[in-house]
Amino acid sequence: MTPTTLQMLKTNALDLGLCALPIEDPAFETVPLFKDELVAILPAALGHVPKNVTPAFLSRCPLILGSENSALRRTITDWLALAGPPPRPLMEFDNVEAMKSVVAVGLGASIVPSLSLGAGHVGSANMLVRPLSPRASRQVGLVRLRGKRGTEGMELVFAALLGLRGQRSPARSM
Repeated sequence: MTPTTLQMLKTNALDLGLCALPIEDPAFETVPLFKDELVAILPAALGHVPKNVTPAFLSRCPLILGSENSALRRTITDWLALAGPPPRPLMEFDNVEAMKSVVAVGLGASIVPSLSLGAGHVGSANMLVRPLSPRASRQVGLVRLRGKRGTEGMELVFAALLGLRGQRSPARSM
């Protein structure tokens, strides 16, 4: 999560971070890299699920969402508000992988970043993945402590990550 990454940057446990933007803290330098499309995940056993999931449809499902203070949650709440007052989630987690696991066992639906569906993550065998209508995304950026003296290796990684700028996010095809 972004708050954890920012704390680790402040304590020099990390040199660089990839975080959801915007970051309002002036202690950090941020460079937008790409947009990460958000997608709905639903239990495979749910039954009829539209090809594109709307706020009205998802608001009728038990929701599994991220913690209330996260940037992702604010983006999702704003999207759900397009259909009226957003419903209270059934469960809240600080971890997208935990949210996906709960959806996979059939306890609810969620909205997650498409990047969280790639290799090395909780499998989606028991989940349906659907695009959102209207679409929603989050901006992902490279973050470092303002004024921190970089090492040669850190600058190489920074430059390589800057190469991602403007590229389409590595979202899963649906």
